Amino acid sequence: MTQTYISKVIVDLWKQEVTLEWMGANAAVQPKGPFHCSPGEGVTGMDCDDIPTSKRGGTNCTPKGEFLVNYHERRFSQFPQAEWVTRFQDDARGIALHYYPTVPEYPDSNGCVRITSQEIAKLIHDNTEAGKSTVWVREELRPKFGIVLRRGSTGKDVRKIQRRLLEKGYRVSVDGDFGPQTEATLKQFQRDNRLVSDGIFGSQTYLALFA
Repeated sequence: MTQTYISKVIVDLWKQEVTLEWMGANAAVQPKGPFHCSPGEGVTGMDCDDIPTSKRGGTNCTPKGEFLVNYHERRFSQFPQAEWVTRFQDDARGIALHYYPTVPEYPDSNGCVRITSQEIAKLIHDNTEAGKSTVWVREELRPKFGIVLRRGSTGKDVRKIQRRLLEKGYRVSVDGDFGPQTEATLKQFQRDNRLVSDGIFGSQTYLALFA
């Protein structure tokens, strides 16, 4: 009988979800997800959406791409709250999938992928094969928590907010320009969610938009 194991762990940075692909005789009946996670937030000035940047040490980015699982640990010695550790990318950076008690709806780690469920982190730990199973990190990150954007703002984070509004069913152009249309759409979203309808994207609007 063919061994059943996790062949690939797929980390979607935008959805903040982990899904599992299995191989073997009992693959069809194994849990696949999605399961909630939170990736690295990156240090100020680093573009973690850029693939080469995300792979560099000292960035606090979760590396993007496909990597072999390196090895497993019961917990991190430096951070004992991080349990059922599955290491990937390279050992020098200490990047891993693991359980952690706090897993918010925004990037929050130093590069690791935090998993909400201790059971799922253990499942990945116990059923991935070093040198055989892979971890595929894909998509773009959500904006950093704590940013404040308003009419006149431009750039990648504005585009990400527009993308999320569109995903929520609101009509808005995804152009990176926080103009009158985006402001009006954001005000409508805020009213719909019983928030202060000021058209300013702050922490409370962030949590509602990315819930």
